Amino acid sequence: MNDVVFRIGLMGGESTGKTTLADDLARNIPGFIAEEYLRDFVRDFGRSPRAEDQEGIFLTQQATVATVQRAAEHAHIPCIIADPLPLMTAVYSLVYFDDDALLVEGLRDAQGYDVVLWCAPDFIWTPDSGQRDGVRWRERTHQVITDVIAPLLPMVTVEGSREARIATTLSAIPPFSGLTPPA
Repeated sequence: MNDVVFRIGLMGGESTGKTTLADDLARNIPGFIAEEYLRDFVRDFGRSPRAEDQEGIFLTQQATVATVQRAAEHAHIPCIIADPLPLMTAVYSLVYFDDDALLVEGLRDAQGYDVVLWCAPDFIWTPDSGQRDGVRWRERTHQVITDVIAPLLPMVTVEGSREARIATTLSAIPPFSGLTPPA
């Protein structure tokens, strides 16, 4: 298969609009979404992850992205959106368990994306049964991304309204990418 798929990765703490942005982008570009495995984990196991679960969650998110990319190539869909990047599992490992074991591999994986979008924590925090811990944890996650990830990984910050986030994203996609967003 010779199709080149443009890869967009999403970063940001809980309730920062990543899934909303992924859905909007998938409709506008178009693209396929590699959905967050963490949601399935919480649903299937009925609990939040423990430290020993993090590597499996990370690897499953990577596999999900790879599978969605193969599907996009087969279907001639020009883009995939990782919601979120597997790197977010490494960030959560730092935030919740003070464990940086996944950081190097997470950064290596993130460097394989064409654009990494960092969703600002300016959306109203909303609960997500069994998964979201609150505004304090979202702020802590944002701080870890600011202090640890941002100095090492080029990212485009998206903030504001849904329309502003889409506009920022579309302006970050280089013209040579082959994507033709609607006028």
